[in-house]
Amino acid sequence: MALATLDLSAFTNGEHDKRAAFAADLRRELSRHGFVKITGHGLSNGDIEDVFTWNKRFFKLGIGDKAAIAHPGGSDPQRGWSAVGKENAASLYRTGFLKAKTANTLKDSREHFDQGSAQDLNYPNRWPDEGVLPGFREFMENWYEKMEAAAGRLMEALEEAFQLPPGSFLNKMTHEKNASEARLLHYPAIDMAEIKQGGVSRIWPHFDLGVITLLFQDGVGGLECEDRTRSDKFLGVGRNSQSEMVVNVSETLQRWTNGSVPAGLHRVTVPKRFEERGCGMVPERFSVTYFCKADRDANVGALPQFVSNECPAKYEEMTAIEYHQSRLKSAY
Repeated sequence: MALATLDLSAFTNGEHDKRAAFAADLRRELSRHGFVKITGHGLSNGDIEDVFTWNKRFFKLGIGDKAAIAHPGGSDPQRGWSAVGKENAASLYRTGFLKAKTANTLKDSREHFDQGSAQDLNYPNRWPDEGVLPGFREFMENWYEKMEAAAGRLMEALEEAFQLPPGSFLNKMTHEKNASEARLLHYPAIDMAEIKQGGVSRIWPHFDLGVITLLFQDGVGGLECEDRTRSDKFLGVGRNSQSEMVVNVSETLQRWTNGSVPAGLHRVTVPKRFEERGCGMVPERFSVTYFCKADRDANVGALPQFVSNECPAKYEEMTAIEYHQSRLKSAY
């Protein structure tokens, strides 16, 4: 089974029938698979080429420059650099919706840089000094806004697909209070022998915490999503073009829809072509994500439109920041 690819420009630029068709297709694919591929998202090839250039430039910085803006860990929103092994996705899976039985010694082999909105004064961003990486901050702040816009168009389409009043989702994820996070990821080259020992993976299976996640990836491969038609099986999520965006459902959207749009379980592992060799080095991998999240004071319980006598609320009401902090405690 291959993931569907949908053209968002049909919604943003199309007539009513094309908008409605895109919205219905988006709802169907995300509800069935938790994942979909998107083109026509408004980010140019130049934008995407540039963000991967900055991604590589950031992770080539010396340890001292990255450590100067290190995320301290804990339950606060991530800001700055997290070293290889600092964040533990397996813990999110173990303490999340599935309560999976995974060893608490499992480690991820990746490092990442996280930023929030430039307007977020409660959790300010951690930037390298301008002299260390000139132009990085300006580019990334602009990139953040472009990803915010793309996420907003997708959420508007989902409102239409579910025939919700305008703003049912978007009023809970506003520009003024945007709590979303952009992330640059680097997976260092790793020996297959280390992977085979069973304690380390690029990212262990997990759900994301926000509403939806937007992702661009390089051509190395390794991203996989759960195959919901076969128990305990995963499907490769390859890249057909550099401009192809991958979108997955995160935990908050599952909660808002009372389980009707389940979060997409996923992992990053050894690409099949390298796994078949059985030994040797797996090359480094880069990706870029935007974790679209609810405003921190937004309720992440089920929306009333998804609750009925036949389907009572499955999730307790709490604010987004309460939910995220309770989950992030397990990741560091």
